[in-house]
Amino acid sequence: MNNPSGSPVFDLFAAFALPLFVQRLLLVLFYFVVAWALVRLTPYFVRPLVRSRSHFMRRAAWNERRVTTLTGLMVDLVRVFVVLLAIIFSLSLYVDSTGLFTFLGLFSAALGLSARPLVSDYFSGMIFLFEDLYTIGEKVEIFGVEGTVEDINLRTTHMRAPSGELFVVPNSEIRHVRNFARGTFSLGTVQVDVKSSRLDEVSAVLNQVAVAAAATIPELIAPPEIISADGVMGAQTRFTLFAKTEYGKGPVVRRKLLQMIHDALTEAGVEVGG
Repeated sequence: MNNPSGSPVFDLFAAFALPLFVQRLLLVLFYFVVAWALVRLTPYFVRPLVRSRSHFMRRAAWNERRVTTLTGLMVDLVRVFVVLLAIIFSLSLYVDSTGLFTFLGLFSAALGLSARPLVSDYFSGMIFLFEDLYTIGEKVEIFGVEGTVEDINLRTTHMRAPSGELFVVPNSEIRHVRNFARGTFSLGTVQVDVKSSRLDEVSAVLNQVAVAAAATIPELIAPPEIISADGVMGAQTRFTLFAKTEYGKGPVVRRKLLQMIHDALTEAGVEVGG
């Protein structure tokens, strides 16, 4: 009896003198059982592979979040590939190679036309394997929505908003990403409104605060600068203490500066805001 696929498993089934259609059904079942087993085992060998690649390339940026993200995408990609192979091998039992390739070509064209958004999502997901726009656990802004990335797969990105809602964004629609976790510095700027009649005195006090802050606040990257952002003088003048801090430390530094400015101006007898 002919072996249409050239598979030794087919020859094994043929040894039992089973009808041809039963042999083919058993072989199809065998293919999908193997595919199911590989799909289940994929995470166990993909994750070590991703880790070994990160060590080989000596990429310090490949932290645990990056490894988790790449592992999820690679697992999805391998699973799709395994299932497609099982389908192709199963079809090869019933269709000759020439007809099979013709069928696959027509099917691919039809799928590309009828499910273009879906196919585009998957291709965009594959691109995430090579780009490092964001990883699981990072805070990002997509389409004006801020949230923490909870999951990335080949088709979608799942993002949790601070208010608790879950946003699911198709990968093909992601054009602009604001990644809050990749910043190099934050701002702890403080503004102070004082009477214009006491500009010299206030300027001297703020200069002293800036020097003291640079010496006592370790989160500052550089000494604070005193500027007038609007350059407008009236009954009151607004001073801005521009402070550049370590990333994510802006609110902490701002609170410390406010306390230092309040104490210094109070000691100098300067009334803030009027």
